[in-house]
Amino acid sequence: MDAKSPSITFAVVKPEDQKSVAQAAIIWARAAAQRDHQPLPKDGAQALAGVQRRLALPSSRLVLATLADEPAGFTLCAPHDDYLEIYYVAVSPEFWGRGVARQMLDEVDRYALSAGFHHIRLWVIAENSRAMQVYLSCGYQQTGQELVDQSSGRVECLLEKTST
Repeated sequence: MDAKSPSITFAVVKPEDQKSVAQAAIIWARAAAQRDHQPLPKDGAQALAGVQRRLALPSSRLVLATLADEPAGFTLCAPHDDYLEIYYVAVSPEFWGRGVARQMLDEVDRYALSAGFHHIRLWVIAENSRAMQVYLSCGYQQTGQELVDQSSGRVECLLEKTST
């Protein structure tokens, strides 16, 4: 990001902040539709239940990224035994290509280290080359573990990053 670009701000969202949770769901719905070459939805109603389900996990953390006073993306992660799992990394399509995902992943890295986690994991749709490229360039590595998502039938790959 150059000096003229607006900076991204991050805000931790509490589960009871329904407006921000709904904004995250809209971002996810729009990003998934764009990724899948589908019409952009008017709202995030279909995505809201999934975001709320992950947000209900113990010690989950939703962070909303804002660029130029507009919600640009979000991450949602939660701790597991000895690692932090990222469930959502989503950037609204109008902000694609501006480095938002990288900055959000950097923010997750900082949080993970401050919380004592040295391993971060996430699952990514194998055919989502755009996301895969970002993750790999941010230091995530393929573990070789794959699964087929029961709802979509898509193959997902487990990626992991180790920080010291």
